[in-house]
Amino acid sequence: MSFSLKHLAQITQYGAVALLIWLGAGLVWQLLSPTPHSAALRLAQEAPKSFNPDAVLRLFKSSTTTTVANEAGSLTLKALISGHSGIAIIEGLEASAVAVKVGGDLGQYGTLLATNRDHIVLEHQGVQRKVYLPASAVASSNNAPITVQPTAVAVSNPVSPSITLTRGQLTGILQGGNLANWSKGLNTSAAGGIVVEQASQQQLAQVLQLRDGDILKAINGRPLNKLDDLSLLYGAFSQQTNLTLQIQRQDQPQSISYTVNP
Repeated sequence: MSFSLKHLAQITQYGAVALLIWLGAGLVWQLLSPTPHSAALRLAQEAPKSFNPDAVLRLFKSSTTTTVANEAGSLTLKALISGHSGIAIIEGLEASAVAVKVGGDLGQYGTLLATNRDHIVLEHQGVQRKVYLPASAVASSNNAPITVQPTAVAVSNPVSPSITLTRGQLTGILQGGNLANWSKGLNTSAAGGIVVEQASQQQLAQVLQLRDGDILKAINGRPLNKLDDLSLLYGAFSQQTNLTLQIQRQDQPQSISYTVNP
């Protein structure tokens, strides 16, 4: 019995020594091991010192701006002058057609943003809409040059000397802003075509050097059958630089050539 107690005491002593060694080793490890960095929340990029809310709004606006073609269904584009200072004749804004310059207000339709070769661009609350010229007023709806299939029109005399115009002269016709004034002094001829009844009241007739009684028959080979075809005449002069106007003057067919400079 005394032998067993002696061995138990030795075992307990050895265990206590082992425990002290283990605790001492752990303490030495804590003292000698590198101190770990404490966890900290860091921004991937330093926050800006100033905040511009308008910049954020522009980011969202640019991502949501869309271009929708032919959605201004109640508007009709009758004619236009393309370019940075362009003018469009639009029906559907008021009781009669009106001329609107680039940057002009279109009420519920927003602003006239641009006038291109065959269409205009409207912008309202970040949404852009396009309104195209009728197919009869322009030969193509893309940016390619206008191609016209000529229609035979009898011409018995040589082309008259070229009349030189400027784009500014044609633009000035629309300054009044009312399409009714644009067609004043003109009418549909009983024999077909657009007759000049009073050239003194018609700015376009004066610029083109037309006379009372002249009947406009075709522009660059495209027939002008009635007063409504006036948009074809204006569309040609607003877009092209070399034109031939076929008329009937004193019962004789005649051609007048025009050159439009910038």
